[in-house]
Amino acid sequence: MQYRVQNLTVHKFGGASVKDADAVRNVESILQNCLFSPAVVVVSAMGKTTNKLEQVFSTLVSVGFDKALEELKEIALEHQMVIDELSIDLDLSDLFVTALKKSSQLDDLDAAYDELVASGEDASTKILFAYLSSVNWDVEWRDVRGIIETDTRHNSARVDESRLDEMGRSLRLELSESSRKILVTQGFIGKSPSGRTTTLGREGSDYSAALLACAVGAEEVVIWKDVPGMLNADPRIFEGTQTVEELDYSEAIELSYYGASVIHPRTVKPLQNLGIPLILRSFVDLNAKQTRVSSFPGQIPLLPMYIYRPNVTRLSIGPSDQSFVGEDHLTSVFGALDAAGIHVRMMQNSAVKFDIIFDSNKDKELKLIEKLGKDVWTKATRGLELLTVRYGSEELVEKLTAKRGVLMEQKSPSTVRRLLA
Repeated sequence: MQYRVQNLTVHKFGGASVKDADAVRNVESILQNCLFSPAVVVVSAMGKTTNKLEQVFSTLVSVGFDKALEELKEIALEHQMVIDELSIDLDLSDLFVTALKKSSQLDDLDAAYDELVASGEDASTKILFAYLSSVNWDVEWRDVRGIIETDTRHNSARVDESRLDEMGRSLRLELSESSRKILVTQGFIGKSPSGRTTTLGREGSDYSAALLACAVGAEEVVIWKDVPGMLNADPRIFEGTQTVEELDYSEAIELSYYGASVIHPRTVKPLQNLGIPLILRSFVDLNAKQTRVSSFPGQIPLLPMYIYRPNVTRLSIGPSDQSFVGEDHLTSVFGALDAAGIHVRMMQNSAVKFDIIFDSNKDKELKLIEKLGKDVWTKATRGLELLTVRYGSEELVEKLTAKRGVLMEQKSPSTVRRLLA
């Protein structure tokens, strides 16, 4: 059993919780209310910064450095406005420009993407660190690339979770000797064996928080969201949603696999392995209901759970010679999926074809088809929707999908999944 640091907690704040100066102040207020011992604070890029950096990268690739630099300066200016409003002494323009220069010098587009996009987390953590310092917190900024080591894959890097204890050993000792020290660090990113920046996949900061909690021996992880814990459905789509206050690790893993956006799919398993609870809380209202993900053996949620994924693609795959889909074909398909960094939401096979459903991403789709090679045929159907209902009645499923074209259905005693046109 790994050594635990008494009362040490890990807190993850996503982009919405640090989107502007008022949001940064709110984070500091939350820490004042909730921290009485050492903590690791994991931060995502501010607001929609990652999306904007992706656009800069697209410009860099398609147009060139000078035009990309123009767009990047707008992002730097937005960050500077937050810095000025917080009255802290910080200039991040060199940080962004350096990232763009490094990105432009890399031939591997995936590596170049990671180098540029990671600057969003570098910037947000520097801002929060500087602000906490200005209001007299015992705080340090720590580059997560010095802690979390990944493989060489870019965009969706993997971490050898069996080495987390080794990765966090020195940091664990440092925090165990502190009374109320805070380490601010980046989510979403890591470092490959060659020293290159890698990213863990979109929304990967939740996973970062779990990895760091395991590495430093934390007693719990708190992920701060703009909703009161985990709801049984997306309130933007379904009415009358409610907070699920307790959830077993295995159920949370199931829900994230099916596409529940509140938790990154890889977050829960390392915490389950070490028995570290995961708390989902609202940064909007500290008194709101919250969700505790821990060990609740045999527990079944009392509420039906709805998971809706818009804009998914069905890719049908089959051997070019029209032969049966055999195990040898499936081996190559799963290898290509791994290489393309695609997370499969649903799959189904027949004698002559294999259907996979995944979140639409044209670049990854093209990479997958390239990896599959010329010995298979493919047919893509885009713009579909995937609905998963757990612990709901047949009548409920029919009501939710009334007047919709059902292209594919899968059922188990607890779950009904429908692919909708």
